[in-house]
Amino acid sequence: MRRIGRRGASLIFVGLLSLVIGASLVFAGPDARALPAFTILATLVPLPAWAAVWFAVGVLCLVQACMRSDRVAFAAATALLLMYGLIFLSSTFTGQNPRGWVTGAVWLAFGGWIALIATWPEAASLARMPVSDGAAVVVADASGTILSWNPQAKRMFGWSTDEAVGRPLSVLIPDRYRFQHDEGLARIRATGRSDLSGEVIPLMGLRRDGTEFPIALTVNAWHTDDGITYTGVIRALPRRP
Repeated sequence: MRRIGRRGASLIFVGLLSLVIGASLVFAGPDARALPAFTILATLVPLPAWAAVWFAVGVLCLVQACMRSDRVAFAAATALLLMYGLIFLSSTFTGQNPRGWVTGAVWLAFGGWIALIATWPEAASLARMPVSDGAAVVVADASGTILSWNPQAKRMFGWSTDEAVGRPLSVLIPDRYRFQHDEGLARIRATGRSDLSGEVIPLMGLRRDGTEFPIALTVNAWHTDDGITYTGVIRALPRRP
């Protein structure tokens, strides 16, 4: 399970709307069924079948809004919305509904909006990550851009959460190590795996004020719906005399 987040909130909205649309198809009265929109749909598939599809998509969206993986829900919702858009758009050309292009454009825009939301990255939640030993926990995307930053990281490196999120990981590394860092990220993107995953790596960290200090880094690369994500657990090491 994961926190709801932006993507989850969007799925909840789409899920509830899908249930409402399904109910409108089930309980449509004779007058409503005579409208062009209902007539067009009924000529393709019986209205109860359309209602069942909307109910299924709605439940799927509500369930996956609370799950780590939500790819299927976004794909199903996008496909259904775009299908509606194409159906109503084509009804203009077949003469069934001269103004069907208006309804079709609305459905297509809605489907495009959901497809866009599906590309949004969801920052990983740090609230449930074990940091009892004062370790800094940093989450970054495939390009090395920081997505999440816990309070221990703020104290260790001197960047606030608002300042750190969106910056490259390289701001935490002295200049002389950045080329190796960039090479490592490129290699993981190309191969999909990290040979150092789970290993404790001794490095030098760089604070916001420019001072360097010894750290131990444990990094893991894992795959999400948005691609490769890195989670780094960083512990400050005592300076050698």
